[in-house]
Amino acid sequence: MLEAILPPNEQQRLAVLLDLKILDTPPEERFDRITRLAARLFGVPIAMVTLIDAERQWFKSRVGIDIAGSPRSTSFCAHALLQDGVMVVEDATHDARFSGNPMVVDAPHVRFYAGHPVSAPDGSHVGTLCLVDQAPRQFTEEECLVLRDLAGIVTHEIAARQLQDHLAEQRENETWLRALLENAPDGVMMVDEDGAIVSLNPAAEALYGCTSADLKGRLARSLMVESADGIADRVHAGQTVMMEGTGLRLDNTTFPLEFSVRALRLEGKLHYAAVVRNVAHRRDSEAATRERDARRSKYLATATHELRTPMASVLGFSELLVKREFDQPTGQELVNIIHAQAKVLISVTNQLLELARIEAGGRAGLRMGTHSMTDVLDQSLQTLSPQGKNARIKLIIAPDVPLVAADPQRLQVALANLIGNALNYSKADTTVTVTVQPQEHRGLPGVEVRVADQGIGMNTEQVIRMYDAFYRAKTLPEVPGSGLGLAIFKEIIELHNATVEVDSAPGEGTVVSLVLPAAGGRR
Repeated sequence: MLEAILPPNEQQRLAVLLDLKILDTPPEERFDRITRLAARLFGVPIAMVTLIDAERQWFKSRVGIDIAGSPRSTSFCAHALLQDGVMVVEDATHDARFSGNPMVVDAPHVRFYAGHPVSAPDGSHVGTLCLVDQAPRQFTEEECLVLRDLAGIVTHEIAARQLQDHLAEQRENETWLRALLENAPDGVMMVDEDGAIVSLNPAAEALYGCTSADLKGRLARSLMVESADGIADRVHAGQTVMMEGTGLRLDNTTFPLEFSVRALRLEGKLHYAAVVRNVAHRRDSEAATRERDARRSKYLATATHELRTPMASVLGFSELLVKREFDQPTGQELVNIIHAQAKVLISVTNQLLELARIEAGGRAGLRMGTHSMTDVLDQSLQTLSPQGKNARIKLIIAPDVPLVAADPQRLQVALANLIGNALNYSKADTTVTVTVQPQEHRGLPGVEVRVADQGIGMNTEQVIRMYDAFYRAKTLPEVPGSGLGLAIFKEIIELHNATVEVDSAPGEGTVVSLVLPAAGGRR
């Protein structure tokens, strides 16, 4: 027995066979019809469509044989694969290539074999259509032509199957692409070579506040306030053009727009794909960053001034103590002044560091959790306890108050600053009322903390400036403090996505109401 040599294009042939995705697939009537017809036409008991893999021959369709395949080394079809026409073995027992073949010596006891290669669309031979009989026989020229034609039909069916698979894959890809476009968070606009809009995805429709049909046929440049001249030339040069401008809707409303454009060919025609997005949020974020940076610069400039005065006092009075001798009462008075100014220094420095940490960490710096507002308030009141004014605080806790989503340490600092401010700017014989109750927060459940004092109140300018760092109303200059407490309060509250309202008038006290988003559960 002689094994067939490998075709010169064996590696390419195997790659093409695998790409057909036909190996080990279920039977298909398109091929079974051909093998049945071949068995009847030629009067043979066995007819097969074989595919020659690296180590085996596998039967895509078979008539008259139960096995699904056999080793390539014993395959008649591996020899037929090397031919361009029909290979005929009239009696295998008299053919040196096959006389010792197990398929000849044992079942199925092959004597006659005729096979013609079948090809992939690129022309590579991937298998055969073959006939087998257990008795020797001759095969006429006319029969060779018929077998060739049947093998050609198998070849066409393989090509049709591959085309069908490709179309199914293309349809699946189109389905995925359509789903991607329909659910993409950014707007996608298709524009033809004349600059007219062809289609928009849902995100682009939402961006412009209209349907694809409303904009179809309109010039894309009409959807932007600024001129788009020169974009096409840059896109034609192979660039992906990215720009910012002002988007213009059909109702003449505008929005900050960022878009990128790239040229592509669809069905041989030039088109443009544009990705469009509303960058209002990003610009707001950039503006907030600039504002924060400006605020930090202002803090630094003001802090320099605020720290210079107590530092000068500490330095000046300490030099007096070093250079001169004073009687005990005078010396003690100077030490007391130095101590008081040192406390101011420490207080301002600590609050500046706290403010810097809050701003630098942002929301990412918060240790958020689900907490009871009552517990947070208790911690705030313990912080205020050394001032000896807590007896003036009236605490009202409503029933069924939801838990809040908060960083408890930051929130207790904010509340301590707010309540401490109310105590400092109201008379010693008045009450500061702190109320905790359920309250809607931007349409969702929330918790309100309402701090009401009977103090001196504020005018409109003071209300506007109350959160400015180092700002202190001059109404009661003897009230201690650095002017940073409410700035810290505001930073913390904003990081918690809370809302704040202030109601105040000179001589009528102040009410500050902050509402935080609720978490799950009640406390």
